[in-house]
Amino acid sequence: MLHPVLGIDELVRLVIGELVQTSPRTAVSFALTCRSLEEPTLSSLWNEQFSLTDLLKVLPNHTWVQDEYEIESIVSVCFLSTHRIRYNSLQAIESDPSAEDWTRLRRYASWMRGLHLGSDGNIPRGTFLRLSRNSPGEVLCPKLEWLHWDFDGTQIALTYFHLFLSPHLKCVTLNRSNMGDIPWIQLTGLISSLPSSLEELTIMCGPGGETLSDATSSLIRRCGPSLRRLRSHVPLSGTALHHAMQLPNLRSWIAVQEPPRTVSTYVFPSLEQLRIDKLVALPWLHLLTTHEKSNPWDSSPSVTPHQNVGETLTSIYCPEGTVVDSSLFSSLLVFRGLVTVFVDTHCHEEGVCTFRLTDDDMKVLSATLPHLEHLRLGRPCSSNSCSNTVASLLSISIHCLGLTRLAIHFNTRTIVGDMQHLLDGDSGCDSAKCGLRKLVVGYLPLGVRGEDIGTLADGFKAIFPSLTDLTDYSGRWLELESRLCD
Repeated sequence: MLHPVLGIDELVRLVIGELVQTSPRTAVSFALTCRSLEEPTLSSLWNEQFSLTDLLKVLPNHTWVQDEYEIESIVSVCFLSTHRIRYNSLQAIESDPSAEDWTRLRRYASWMRGLHLGSDGNIPRGTFLRLSRNSPGEVLCPKLEWLHWDFDGTQIALTYFHLFLSPHLKCVTLNRSNMGDIPWIQLTGLISSLPSSLEELTIMCGPGGETLSDATSSLIRRCGPSLRRLRSHVPLSGTALHHAMQLPNLRSWIAVQEPPRTVSTYVFPSLEQLRIDKLVALPWLHLLTTHEKSNPWDSSPSVTPHQNVGETLTSIYCPEGTVVDSSLFSSLLVFRGLVTVFVDTHCHEEGVCTFRLTDDDMKVLSATLPHLEHLRLGRPCSSNSCSNTVASLLSISIHCLGLTRLAIHFNTRTIVGDMQHLLDGDSGCDSAKCGLRKLVVGYLPLGVRGEDIGTLADGFKAIFPSLTDLTDYSGRWLELESRLCD
């Protein structure tokens, strides 16, 4: 007879969850103690799978072939066996399992809520055909909620994509994991068949993504308020783009194409994360930070697209190749709730610095965006041609108290004298209370001597009292970093 405590469903599920994470074998033993514990335990064990192989191997051993190389798999765990098999070693189902065997497989499949496909390229067509014939409604995992598919190298699996189209799908990721051939026709069919009730959709396909434009645009036009994250490198049609921009609950968006020239209503009512391709960064920022009207003769109040985004946006990402200048600077100031700013540059490779902000600019930026926690204004280069100094660091520390990670250009040619002046004078270091722990910096000049390290360490500690991680791309700051950790 079970202890009364085990009759509390919430407590039992907490125990099962902990066992599944720390000791799957113990979780199975726990399930075998009572029939009432079997269902919740096994459903938790099978909740998330990273291959079809373990599911197929619940069929009798004589029905499939495996490789000789062996490692422990979840099947041996679930059956308390010491047998060790190779993960993803299934080659083929050689004989037809019985109806009872298929029923058993479908029972395990019904517990799966998440599935990662991509390492199943060795599973032959005949196996998928058998699965299709023995799955009610040709759906293998009827309660699947999220699907992550690395689709290159899995052309056969994509032919049978309907096996994974659960009516409960909420999150779908289609990802190109390497430079293999892409089965565009099958992938187009999969996208066209996805449900309109999706909450998250990610399509990362690299070059050639325009091939999926029609299918993706059609899907986006069908999606409604449930869609919260749309991260796709596939360009959309004009209609689909307008529809996406007005989805009421969209939180995350990747912009890879030119924005519309005008808008007739507020855009991105709930947007929190924005990632912008380098080729269209400035046009999108211009759209979101300026007042526009769809009709210049309209006497109604101006449409202000940024009124929503300016209040809701917390994270903005600009990829490599962005120039950190006044245009980017003025745009960032509109989004006063920013917590994360990630801007990458090419100047560390090209030798021409693209960081063009001054100490005064950084003072305004830090005062305007006090909620920043992660700030990366390009990858610091070795040219030392920018005009801002350690004064920029002090401004950031005074205003951005919650900042924990910072990457920024600043001129280090006179860093020893600047730090000494900062320590000797009334520079405002007493107001520096920022909790920054990681700082990514540029090149330390060769003229800095060993006796200067103490001054630099004291200066950095005065600006960022919690600093322990000083990273650079020249390797010349190692001694200073070790001093900071003392």
